[in-house]
Amino acid sequence: MTERVSPLDELQGQLFGFIDQSEQPVLVLTSLDEEVPTIARVFEAVDGESPGDVCFFHAAPVTGAAAYVEGLVVAVLAQLAEVNEERAENGDAPLAPPPPACRARDIDPFERLRALLVHMTTWLPPGGGHRLVVALVPERIADHETQARIAGALVPFGSYAPWMRDVRLVLRDDRSSPFAIDALRRAGVSGPYVYTTRVTVGDLADDVALDAADPALPPARRMSALMQCAALDVALGRYEAAVDKYGTLYQYYDMHRVLALKAMAVQGLGDVMTRLDRLPAARGHYLQALDLASDAKSLPVILQVAFAIGEVDMRLGAFAEADTSFTLGAVTADKLGNLFMRADLLERAGEARWRAGNAPGAVETWASAANVAREHGYDERLRSVLMRLRDVSARGGHVDIAQRYGDELDQVRARLGAGGGARP
Repeated sequence: MTERVSPLDELQGQLFGFIDQSEQPVLVLTSLDEEVPTIARVFEAVDGESPGDVCFFHAAPVTGAAAYVEGLVVAVLAQLAEVNEERAENGDAPLAPPPPACRARDIDPFERLRALLVHMTTWLPPGGGHRLVVALVPERIADHETQARIAGALVPFGSYAPWMRDVRLVLRDDRSSPFAIDALRRAGVSGPYVYTTRVTVGDLADDVALDAADPALPPARRMSALMQCAALDVALGRYEAAVDKYGTLYQYYDMHRVLALKAMAVQGLGDVMTRLDRLPAARGHYLQALDLASDAKSLPVILQVAFAIGEVDMRLGAFAEADTSFTLGAVTADKLGNLFMRADLLERAGEARWRAGNAPGAVETWASAANVAREHGYDERLRSVLMRLRDVSARGGHVDIAQRYGDELDQVRARLGAGGGARP
């Protein structure tokens, strides 16, 4: 009897086959948003399979060209810093940072994208035989035009440029509303491999559970897999199973005094309580997690928990407390260099102030959010904040100010090609 191949094994085989071949440097994955975390796990198996290869996976949503490319550059620089730190420990020379053209915000974002990939090929070992594997697989494609233009900027009309010889580029099309392949064909481009993914959260849960139960793996690896299993249990509504796993994780990380991961286990319990609509209990877990993360000086966990506390406080009507949490999150995001998240949190802090009756504080905070969004080309967030500022100004009788915000809003909408947004 033929052994059944799991969807994850099939996807992994397709990726390894694509990387090993040399005829076509571009693969388009036609997938659903909910499949992206599973695809990311499959790419973990690809990364490190060949030590000389350079692998980069980016799942940030596509909401506009400038914001997406800026976020991509920031992510590449962060990974480069980690790689160079490891190379320094091994006595190896650092890899060269991207040239200024990749970081200049006044240059066309698609030119920046192409220049970034060209530079990344210089990180490959000399002599050939190694590949630069770049997977641009956004978890959400809000801006189809930008995603199509990304494909158009990297997939040539004729023969591939010499720099792409050692590149294996994976792009994503939206299976719920396909557009990328048709856009390439209409432009006269043909040739990219296309693969339709059929993986689910359940497939990922089954795969991770095998790691968690594998006695041959180191305990730390098994606990890491168990943390993923617990999060998947929450996503699948298996709350009792999630609580049991988070309890095990808490005990393990408490015994080994790993405060940051202990905080994540407590945060997971808060997530379960939030899903069960037991908000006071959720808030208690989140506050405990925040204390642990603060003691561990773990900024990423502080950021996650501060956002979670703020959202719970908004639902509880504790708007002043929500403002405090969102503001803490915004400060933490700034320290981490995650300026897109900083803009998101500033908008939420402004909403908390507005709902608490602090209109001047809300306007000041939204103005700060708008400044961050402008500076980093985050047009989706800028659109939302400008709508708030325009409407508040109009209600206050500040017609000229409202008009200026409205004019800028029209420009942002034109860039995004869509309207809509939030109201205070």
